[in-house]
Amino acid sequence: MGNEDRIRILHMIDAAVEALSFIDDVDKKIFSQSRILILSVIKDIEIIGEAASKISEETKLLYSEIPWKDIVGMRNRLIHGYFDVNINLVWNTTKNNLPPLIKSLKEIITKENE
Repeated sequence: MGNEDRIRILHMIDAAVEALSFIDDVDKKIFSQSRILILSVIKDIEIIGEAASKISEETKLLYSEIPWKDIVGMRNRLIHGYFDVNINLVWNTTKNNLPPLIKSLKEIITKENE
């Protein structure tokens, strides 16, 4: 894996960790009523998707267990459908999908550092 891909994966990890930290002590109701929290989490998901879109095809093939296309698709949906964002989807993605993504991305970094 090239250094640019490594840096992008680290950016993905950082943004995912940050998104989770924003809602760490927050329930879904509070989240759905806080425009600041919603926009902050959405921005981090957009960063994750943008970084994923720049990962080389070689790395995507090597680590095909990562749902690269879905990650980029989520980013595109948030960017282009900003007026029609499904808050439940953002919440569920953050709570349910980001923790295993962080774990998988950290494993990639560890493997590549060996």
